[in-house]
Amino acid sequence: MEAKDTRALLVALLAGSGADWKEEAGWIRFRLQKEGAVWEMACRCEDGQALCYGRWPFEAADRARALERWSEINSRLTQGAVFLPKDGRPVFRTRADLKDPYGARRRLIEAIETNAAAIARYWGRLCGK
Repeated sequence: MEAKDTRALLVALLAGSGADWKEEAGWIRFRLQKEGAVWEMACRCEDGQALCYGRWPFEAADRARALERWSEINSRLTQGAVFLPKDGRPVFRTRADLKDPYGARRRLIEAIETNAAAIARYWGRLCGK
């Protein structure tokens, strides 16, 4: 799939879910929530793939401790990875392989759901909150 087709698929999924979203500088951004936790996800649509970045809305309390815990968790994950950018707000990244349009919708949903599940599961525990 080309980037424009990936974008159209993501926009259709978001419109169907009723989610509010916006597009900024090539990113499609929307908010997710579960049990009082609210965070932002940003997706970049490229040829053959979509990259989804879920961002915790707070900084890691202890950078060294957070990196140690994330390393352990990353070693157990089968999809995606958490990393800590310079601003200290953790990010979980997943990727949807969309080279083949058959099953692309399902793979994109899985990437978003996997990302959201990781954010919700590790809410606070990774950041010392």
